[in-house]
Amino acid sequence: MATGVPSPWIRRPISLTTVIVGAILAVPVGLPLFAVAALVDLVTNTHPMRRARLVMLIAVLFVADFFGALATALAWLISPFGLRTKSDIDQRRYRWIMTWWTSALIASFARCVPLRFGFDQLDDEALAGNAILIGRHRSVLDAVLPARIIGRRGLVPLYTLKEGLRWEPNIDIVGYRMGHRFVTRRPEDLEAELRPIRELASRIDDRTIGVIFPEGTFFNEKRKQRAVATLREKSPDLALRAELMNHVLPPRPSGTLALLEGAPDADVILFGHTGFEDFGSLGEILRNLGGNRSVTLMARRFPRSEVPNDKDAQISWLFDRWQELDDWVELQHRSGRALGSVDSAFKSEIT
Repeated sequence: MATGVPSPWIRRPISLTTVIVGAILAVPVGLPLFAVAALVDLVTNTHPMRRARLVMLIAVLFVADFFGALATALAWLISPFGLRTKSDIDQRRYRWIMTWWTSALIASFARCVPLRFGFDQLDDEALAGNAILIGRHRSVLDAVLPARIIGRRGLVPLYTLKEGLRWEPNIDIVGYRMGHRFVTRRPEDLEAELRPIRELASRIDDRTIGVIFPEGTFFNEKRKQRAVATLREKSPDLALRAELMNHVLPPRPSGTLALLEGAPDADVILFGHTGFEDFGSLGEILRNLGGNRSVTLMARRFPRSEVPNDKDAQISWLFDRWQELDDWVELQHRSGRALGSVDSAFKSEIT
């Protein structure tokens, strides 16, 4: 099991205190800082007001985090005191909190960066329940997208996430109460790590969608070369296929295969996006604030009958899908849509 973060008794007081203090100071400290940052941007002719935008973004995120934590605390009290956390009504409350909070985060980025998201014409049939969503992971911003997309459709996202995200209190507490799984990238006992993922997958039904990011981390060329070198030692054929991918890391199959094993009747949704390429770190976010960028979204559903049963064949099938995703991203870049307008196949919605 994942053990790389402190216990809840240590991390939650730290993370919640940080959020509460940040929200309290957001107005009395944030407003003067915003004024100073705006003045510096004007004096240094920094366009489009990147320092001021960053101050505003941080303040708004602290406030959104605070209200998410407050809603979680109220849901716990109403339960009452967490005694019915697993009941349907409590689970609906937590789904609503997750959907509201992720929507608030996306709206904050949309206004402060700014970003435009193409949500409206994502195919509802492709995003129906009883499925496993395997998604591209390119930025600190994109992990919340499936929760917003799935939750707005009245469905429940069941995430497999890296354990470092437990430092975000809303992901930590709500995710724990909804039964999400937090994993480490290099577990000492792989089987112990995969068992809870299979258990999570067993809960997938017509009202739920399992969510996983098979890459495990953000793409960059160094990470790709390390992944290819690792594959070359274990599976030269897969290494050759990974070398052909220009925009995504080769998928780490263990988690996805565990979901497939635990949910033998679930379809698979391939989820892709472009527009986050310049937001892989806090420094990149700062450098690329402004510019009216757009995020293009794509979701394709594969019936379970098209997914092989043999594990080696499943790995090959997963690499096929990841090559398709890489090709799709390349097409968006060539057509100028990676940082431009929303894919014409999907009607634009401004969040």
